[in-house]
Amino acid sequence: MKEKDIFKMDYYQTYYFADICNTIMENEFEYLRTLDDFWGNGHISNFIKPFQKYSNLHMFIEFTIDRLFYESNQNYSEFTIDELLNKRFWINNTLDYHNIEHISFKEWYKNNSNISTHAEDLMYKYLEFLEFSDFYIKLKNQMIEETFFILFLNRKFLREFNLNLSGILEISDIDDINDFTLVKQNKLVLKRKHIPKWAEKAVFYRDRGICTYCKKDLSGVMNISNKYHIDHIVPLEKYGLNDVSNLQLLCESCNTSKGSKHTKISNDYERWY
Repeated sequence: MKEKDIFKMDYYQTYYFADICNTIMENEFEYLRTLDDFWGNGHISNFIKPFQKYSNLHMFIEFTIDRLFYESNQNYSEFTIDELLNKRFWINNTLDYHNIEHISFKEWYKNNSNISTHAEDLMYKYLEFLEFSDFYIKLKNQMIEETFFILFLNRKFLREFNLNLSGILEISDIDDINDFTLVKQNKLVLKRKHIPKWAEKAVFYRDRGICTYCKKDLSGVMNISNKYHIDHIVPLEKYGLNDVSNLQLLCESCNTSKGSKHTKISNDYERWY
C-alpha cells in the first residue's frame, strides 16, 4: 500500500462535524438560506463534472467547516483588544491539537496593530488572514478527510445528500449547463459516464463486497457466479449525479429489479463480529 493512500485520524470533533452535516440534510428546510450559498445561484455546475476525486461530498464538508469556523468566531464587539490578546480561540485550540504551527492573534497583532483601533475589526482581519494561510488549509484538509471517512459509510446520509443535489439539478436552467449533460424531453439529466476504478474499489470495499439489498456475497471468494454492479443511489433518470457519494454496491438481479426511478438504499450493515 502506498503512503499517499494512508492518512492519520485524529478524531478531534470529527463526529461533531459529521453530525452537523447530517443535521443539515435531515432538516434542509431550516437551512435553505445556508444551502443556497452552497448549491444555489448556478453553483450546480460545480457538481456535475463526472467522478471528481475531490467529490461533491468533500465540497459540502468543506463548505460546512468554513461556515462553522466563522460562526465560532463571531460576536467580538464586546471585547477589548487586551481581552482578545489574552483569549484562546477555537481555531487556535484546534490547530494546537493537530500539532500545526501557526500564528496566534497575539503574534499577528504585533505587525498589524495599526489596522484599526476596534477589537472586532481586528478580529475579522485576523480571520481573513487565517482563511488563506497554509496552516488553516492544512487543518481544513485534515478535518475534511476525517469527516468524509465517517459520512461515506452512511448510505442514508448519502441518499439525502444526493436527493438534495438532484433537486437543484432538476430545476436548473438548461441553458446554463454545459456538455456534461444530456437533455431528454426537456429534462436535464446527466450522461452516463464510465465509473473509474478508484471509485468502484472505494464503493466495493465500503460495502464489504456484499449486495447492500439482498446481502449476497459478491467478493468472488465464496461464490464466483454472483456478479456485482455499481449502482447510482439516485438514478441519473431522477437527476442523480456521477459522483462517488452517489454509488452503492448491488448484485446483478437487485440492480436490474431496482429500475431507474427508485432511490432505494439499505440501512443494514454487517456486524464486525
